[in-house]
Amino acid sequence: MPFARLSFTCWRVSGLNFYFLNLMAMNLSLIFRISLGAFALHASSHAVAQSAERKTNLSAVSQVISTTTVNALSNSYLSSMMGGMGVFRWRLGDAGEAGPRGGLAAAAEDSPWSLWATPVRSTFNNNILPITSQGAVTLAIAGIEYRDEGPWMGGVTVSLDQLAATTQTLSAGTATGAELRGHGYTLAPYLVYQMTPMRAIDMSIGAGQSNLDYVSASKSTKPVDHRRLASVGITDMHEWGKAFVMLKANYNVTLDRIAASTGADDDTMTRLNQARVGAQLMYPGETFSPFVAHYRLFNTLRASGGDTQPVEYSATGQWQLGLNMSSGGIFGALVAQRERDRHQMRLYVGYRY
Repeated sequence: MPFARLSFTCWRVSGLNFYFLNLMAMNLSLIFRISLGAFALHASSHAVAQSAERKTNLSAVSQVISTTTVNALSNSYLSSMMGGMGVFRWRLGDAGEAGPRGGLAAAAEDSPWSLWATPVRSTFNNNILPITSQGAVTLAIAGIEYRDEGPWMGGVTVSLDQLAATTQTLSAGTATGAELRGHGYTLAPYLVYQMTPMRAIDMSIGAGQSNLDYVSASKSTKPVDHRRLASVGITDMHEWGKAFVMLKANYNVTLDRIAASTGADDDTMTRLNQARVGAQLMYPGETFSPFVAHYRLFNTLRASGGDTQPVEYSATGQWQLGLNMSSGGIFGALVAQRERDRHQMRLYVGYRY
């Protein structure tokens, strides 16, 4: 009988062990399934996040090339006529130099054609969320121009550009950083109507493209930005004692498109319509000519494509503080520009032919 009790007890213990072992196996299986599901969910979420990151509006960053180009071109057309930033011009058939104001008409006696060129270096810092960017745009602008004895002059410019920027896109509380580099060109014909020696209207249209390199933590692509730009402006200069006051109003339109077929993961577009009204006060000197300017900007921005769209203030002020320099054949200008949540530093330097 003791043996029977022992056998029954062992059987009960073995049954309980089997029950607990089976229960543990079921629990382990359940834990494994939960872990596997969590891993799959994490991988799926990571894949979705990567997919969202890929749909960045790249044209919102590359647009800085278009805005820098359209402003630099407008300054270039008027500089030798109204003492602006200083562009080197060489009259075909004339070895003389054009003066800072009225120089075009004086130099036109030998030939109505001229060649001019200027380099531009612009650093920028855009802190307007949700797409911020920092970097530099370098331009090399050259043009051929025709002007006879009449009030009209016109020409064609080619602008070579180079972009180096870092950008951050804030989406759903997460910032995605990337680097954007590129190089390209813009062709732009222009016309200037000089109503008086101190007043002129300028207008231009242009088109070009930039080949970009976009590198983030999860991908690398080589999209192409196709740009269009147009500008019209009026400039009126007045003597004020020993200084000059330059009144200026202009309207610019820049359009940038990046197609998915060029290497991006989404079709993106930004179009900025900007009206600018203001004045510049310049004190001309023998070598250095300091100036200060204030403008009021009125912006209309349209954007499409990508998961996050850029933002632009509808109205904001812009201050400029600069120094023009000319000595012999060397010229240059340094301009600091600031507006709400954005600032630029531009440098022009070259040699007069």
